[in-house]
Amino acid sequence: MTNIQTGVTSETPSLAWLAEVERIIPAGCSTLAKTPRRLLPGRGAIVAARAKDAEFTDLDGRTWLDCEMAMGTATWGHARPEVEEAVIAQLRRGTSFSVADRLELTLAQRLLARFGVYESVKFAKSGADAVTGAVRIARATTGRDLVVATEYHGWHDWAAPAHYSAGHAALGIPRAVSALTLTCPPGDPQRLVDVLRRHPGAIAAVVLCPNRWSADHLRTVVEEARCHGAVVIFDEVTSGMRTGRRATCGEVDVWPDLLCISKGMANGLPLAGLLGDRRLVMRGEDVRMSNAHSSESLAFAAALACEELLGAAPAWPSWRSRTNTMIDTLRSRIAELGLTGRVEMRGDYSSFSLGTPGARDFWTDPFRAHVLENLADRHIFTKGYFVFSDRHTPAQLDEVERAIDAALTNY
Repeated sequence: MTNIQTGVTSETPSLAWLAEVERIIPAGCSTLAKTPRRLLPGRGAIVAARAKDAEFTDLDGRTWLDCEMAMGTATWGHARPEVEEAVIAQLRRGTSFSVADRLELTLAQRLLARFGVYESVKFAKSGADAVTGAVRIARATTGRDLVVATEYHGWHDWAAPAHYSAGHAALGIPRAVSALTLTCPPGDPQRLVDVLRRHPGAIAAVVLCPNRWSADHLRTVVEEARCHGAVVIFDEVTSGMRTGRRATCGEVDVWPDLLCISKGMANGLPLAGLLGDRRLVMRGEDVRMSNAHSSESLAFAAALACEELLGAAPAWPSWRSRTNTMIDTLRSRIAELGLTGRVEMRGDYSSFSLGTPGARDFWTDPFRAHVLENLADRHIFTKGYFVFSDRHTPAQLDEVERAIDAALTNY
């Protein structure tokens, strides 16, 4: 069967791959955010063959301008030469050793110097592991059980019920475990203060994504949490490399007790960091926070190359100014086209999206589907979020803006 508009048939490599992968791998990909069925099989890209800078080529040989950048992990662009060279050199020395790699200390020192306010670092392979480790440390330190989650903080037992609409039983999580996590929406300081006051002396940690809060609200809830003896954890897994040289906390000068960073640290290689004062981070040993691959060498080498790139960058993030202009222009276009109330801008220069106000589910939002279809026809890839990189050129960003404007115009 042929899709007349695109010329893609069920015999194309990508659709043949899709038919096979869905029989073998749950959801068609081990990273749920890359699930093919959330995209446009037969019209958009669903499986990649290679990538370079701000583009990738799919299995059907089509080249796409990438506005997802591997969920924001390829901060410096796909196949960045400086990172490639560091990884290849390390590959020749060894990928993982039977003892520690000296690069672990070197990278830890570089991170502590960059942030300037912390004393210790613990590495992990995923953001979810880093945040879960921080929660374990907070519970061990305070002797308390309850945790406040404010949005998505990973798939682990303590965090999942707070985010997914499925109940604890469907998620395979015991009721007793899910009951230990309290929830509060992001950006609502009074709700969070109320939660803290309803459970005096019982809350071990408050976990926040600070880029979702205003600076003033952030200060309010951090001070309140500390007054209650709770450990403040910032989940900057997504925003840490994308909001500024010292993450969101450095931009607004509000610092948590424990900071979790990950995406973009090693330009797509798996790595996460947990930073804090020595008293807390050293409890990582006590709570047995560990993984066979946490001290793997390729990611350390890549991360050190990224630190060099960051140190040399005249401004960071390099796309901030142009993206802010784009967001302002698109907001104005929404008003000019009479779409206020039907379409809204969300997010900031680190990652933004357009959607239907009040839509209950991002993945079924009709305007998201409209944007995906319109941009796919221009070979611009997005899942609904726009995430740029150091390798996006001014011309490419102009192209994205024109494409979104066209999608707004014909909505």
